[in-house]
Amino acid sequence: MRAYYPTLTSEIAKRGIKKNAIARQLGISERSLYNKLSGAADFTWPEVVAINSCFFPDYDPTKLFAREGEQTGERAGQGGM
Repeated sequence: MRAYYPTLTSEIAKRGIKKNAIARQLGISERSLYNKLSGAADFTWPEVVAINSCFFPDYDPTKLFAREGEQTGERAGQGGM
């Protein structure tokens, strides 16, 4: 699967979070989640908020959900410029 959301995909793997756990939290099928992660479908704002608050509260959602090519490389709370 191509990483349309590279930071999100990377953090899911690093933290050992099961994709089926995310899908269950969102109330969607695993297939729907894969479609969203690959960019074939969009995440809704409530889904972004749910993923961020339940699994990645230490990340700014704009950085976590940065699309391929929009990477900032900064974690929430870390200095930028």
